[in-house]
Amino acid sequence: MITINYFGNIAEAAQSDSETLDLKSMSLEDLLELLDSKYGIKKFQFQVAVNRKIISTKQGLSLSDRDEIALLPPFSGG
Repeated sequence: MITINYFGNIAEAAQSDSETLDLKSMSLEDLLELLDSKYGIKKFQFQVAVNRKIISTKQGLSLSDRDEIALLPPFSGG
């Protein structure tokens, strides 16, 4: 099972703040394509965190069972 946590605009598009997919393994790129087909996420700016570490989506990462993914909106602070 892979858990995906949504924040900001993506949570609104998914109409949920999280979901669990019954997958043993999948590439991050394939997961993002799947989520785009379901929720149209590519129109939003976001960063991806895998197991609470922000990573590059161009990294070619392979996800596995029990990974936790977060799609994070741009941060601003002060």
